[in-house]
Amino acid sequence: MVQMEGGRGETNLIRKLTAADIEEVTGMETGIEDDYVIRIFSKLIEENYMLGYFEAHTLVGIAGVTIYEGEVAVLGRLRTHKEYRGRGIASTLMNQLKKESFHSLDMDWVGYATEMNNIAGNRMARHLQMNLEAIVVSSRISPGAVEGTHDTQPYRSDFSRNSKKKYLEECSEKERLPFFPHSIYYPLPYVPKLTVGYLDSIEMFQNDLGSFMIMKEEKGASYLHVKVWNERTLHSKEMWQIVNAEAEREARSIWIDLPLDQANWLEAQSHQTIWHLYGKKRSM
Repeated sequence: MVQMEGGRGETNLIRKLTAADIEEVTGMETGIEDDYVIRIFSKLIEENYMLGYFEAHTLVGIAGVTIYEGEVAVLGRLRTHKEYRGRGIASTLMNQLKKESFHSLDMDWVGYATEMNNIAGNRMARHLQMNLEAIVVSSRISPGAVEGTHDTQPYRSDFSRNSKKKYLEECSEKERLPFFPHSIYYPLPYVPKLTVGYLDSIEMFQNDLGSFMIMKEEKGASYLHVKVWNERTLHSKEMWQIVNAEAEREARSIWIDLPLDQANWLEAQSHQTIWHLYGKKRSM
């Protein structure tokens, strides 16, 4: 809990949000129609750490942090009351979350992703003393819309948990990945120490030219998250046959995160969103 002096001698307060705050949260006017953060707040507080900013006992801002693999903190779920914008509430909440995240000695990196055209979101990085880590293009693709351009050798997929872990560690160094597509909406700046649960959730396919992975995710819709490490694999007809068949079988959309130069190839066949990934490593 953090107390601050407000105007007219009033005390402003930042504190952790709980289930007891649901009425306050749902009553906060964000100006966003059918705001999903407000709508799913009861679930968010079960899975994430959420802070609220109170001004004269009125909730005027919320933000949260999600911890990945015990060492990476991603800030987000940021919302402010539409009548209280421009007062520094958003940056105050995010700075507090950054500070609290680094209290854990295991935390190596704290950051956030914002859309390229979100002026306020990009400007906030300076207030948080965060650097631009990567530009990520998320492509949403309908099954069958992409078929690939090159024939390659068949892929095999009988890989153990340790094999997947070793490959990702080596690939991170060899390919010099600009980011790691950990999960939908949450690219990370590097490959962290992955948990058993995460490794079991991904299926790896490999041939002589390279590898790719798929992971099933539910993020408001059903997705097949495809993780590709090089352009040779990205253009493989055999890869797209596997991906399209799996997506069609379970009525899933395909999601793939790529660097800007590789994503250009998919622009005509997909709906794309460009993200800026900002962050800060722990100071030594």
